[in-house]
This record gives sequence, C-alpha cells and structure tokens, in this order.
Amino acid sequence: MKQHAIGLKDVPRLEKLRDRIDGIDDRVLSLLCERQEIASEIGRHKKDLGLPIFDPAREQSVLRRLMSNNQGPLSPDAIRSIFSEIISAARTVQETGPFAYLGPEGSFCHQAAASCFGQSGTFCAAESIEDIFALVEKARCEQGIVPMENSSEGSVSTTMDLFSRYDLKICAEVFLRIRHHLLGKKSEKEKITCIYSHPMALAQCRTWIKTHLPLVRVKEAESTSAAARLAAHEPGACAIGSRLAASPYGLQVLEESIENHPDNVTRFVAIGKTMTEPTKKDKTSILFSVPHRAGSLLQALDALAQRGINMTRIESRPSRLRNWEYLFYVDIEGHEKDENVSEGLREMENSCAFVKRLGSYPAGGAPWD
Repeated sequence: MKQHAIGLKDVPRLEKLRDRIDGIDDRVLSLLCERQEIASEIGRHKKDLGLPIFDPAREQSVLRRLMSNNQGPLSPDAIRSIFSEIISAARTVQETGPFAYLGPEGSFCHQAAASCFGQSGTFCAAESIEDIFALVEKARCEQGIVPMENSSEGSVSTTMDLFSRYDLKICAEVFLRIRHHLLGKKSEKEKITCIYSHPMALAQCRTWIKTHLPLVRVKEAESTSAAARLAAHEPGACAIGSRLAASPYGLQVLEESIENHPDNVTRFVAIGKTMTEPTKKDKTSILFSVPHRAGSLLQALDALAQRGINMTRIESRPSRLRNWEYLFYVDIEGHEKDENVSEGLREMENSCAFVKRLGSYPAGGAPWD
C-alpha cells in the first residue's frame, strides 16, 4: 500500500516531465520543418548550378562536426543515426534519387544503401552488380551502391572488374557489420534439404554449415535476399541472410549469427558520375597497369611513397585484354585535389601504361550495425 501511495504521489511529477518532452518535441518539429524549407531552396540552387543533389563530402562534414560538438549524453552512433535520417529526409524535398542496390528487398546491399543514403531515400532494386553500374551509367539512377570487399573473404571480384569497364566514380564508402542468420519456415526446421545464399555469405558461414548441416545441399543465389525469396517457395529449403530479409518473404530466423567470425564487416562503395569535393579525411582509388619491364611496379608505387602517401590496399586482377597481363587496384589516403596526391598521380600517369582515377571520397567511419 505504501509503494502504491508513493506511486500516485509521483504521477503529477511524471506528467510535468511529459509536458516538457511534448514542448521540446514541438520545437524540434518546428525546427525540422524550417530546415526542410531551407533544404528545398538549396536543392533549387543546386539544380540551377548543375550540381548533384547528393553531396557526400558536405554530409560527412556535417556529421563529423555534430559528433565533435556533442557533449552527451547522446552517443556518437546516436548522433550519426539521427542526423543521417534528417539529412536523408532533406534530400527527398530536393527530388534526388533513386539509388540502386543489389536486390531484392532485404539484402545486405539494401541495408548498406539505407545506411549511406538514409531510410528516406528512394531505392531501386537491381538483379546484379552489373545492372547497378548500368542503371547509374544510363542515368536511370542517380547513384548506386555495390559491395567492394569483406573483412574475412576479401574482394568482390565482379565489382573490381566492372570499374575497368564503366566510366563511373566512387563517391562514398560505408562499412556494414554483417550478421548472418539461418532463415526458413519454423515448421520445416527439422527437414531442411538445401540452403540458398550468395557465394560470399556461404563462405562466411562454412564452419557452421559443416558442423550443423553437413549433408545438406548448398545452392548459390544472386544475393542473400534472392536466396530468401527462393527458400520461401521451395519446401525444405532455407536461406542464409539478414534479419531484414526474413519478413518480406514470410520466413523466420531459425538460427542467429552463424557467421564464421563475429567481427564480420563488408565495405560498400557508392558509385556515380561526379567527383566528391575534399573533406580533409578522404581516400582515393585508382586502377593502373605497368609496362612489362623489371621494376615498373616499384617505380609506379614509388611515386606515392616518395610523397608520404599511405597506400591502404593493393590488389591485382587479370586485364582480360591480354593473357598474363594485370590491372592493379589501389586505395590511398588523401584526395586527388591534395597537392601531394595530385603530383603523385601525375607521375604515375607518366610512367604507367594505363591509369584510371576511380574517384576521391570521404573515408568511411565506424561500421553500421
């Protein structure tokens, strides 16, 4: 009785606090509406100037400034999530998009697109990674997002090869923490006959599959969400994919987090036709080949080393033009408008057989969960 009495006594205090929250919400709403009006005006000016609506450099600058100014109690991740959606909503009044991703709905690429462009963006599901490149090149989509590499399984070779064939730029990058789940119908959990998923997802879960379902057939699909769609219509089938992929296809999570490594992260990159301006925390990606002579690769890379440019990644791919000739894909720190990077790239262009600048873009932050 005493606790009940104290509870009743505290009700007026609770109501006063709720009234204060309501007042703050009203002010926040008013400010958000004012922000949208200004964003709409900015969108009109951008169109008049022929500038792209999506500006990852500006957006990253805004997010970094806000996270730097934050004194708490909001966490940096909370600041990033809240203001990413505010910025995304602002883009809707500027009539941007759509943004292409590897579909169908619920894929990890879909999640990465939402992380990069915001939940309020307009999205277009593509059937293959090459379709994403084609949609952007033909201006049917403003930008697209494609998987580049995984922390445990390495590069996505299809994406790397397409950069040599399409004249598109990398505009942004986003890191997504990958949580793989076994998806299926609860009633069929004990009689699973096959598992569908994307080849990289299957590789990332091979240990769990060998341990728990060693005799079950494994079938490849275009994406993890395509695997969920296939599993939904085939008795005894299940899929490996994200939690987001389960609901649209009437599936349930049968087993959680079955990936080989708990710190499983995939790097995605946004592709478009325009170059991103410097943010002081950028990366630049290039594709190049060197003449067939001793020391030619060393000479090309020395143009970067001599200027103190840090190379964060290098990988070779067959050129597909001649047997036993290769293209080198390199990521470096800095923007191609930075003086040292600009000089280094010019020297490489003079010494290499071929150099293609794939773009400079803001360096991605912590992985999105």
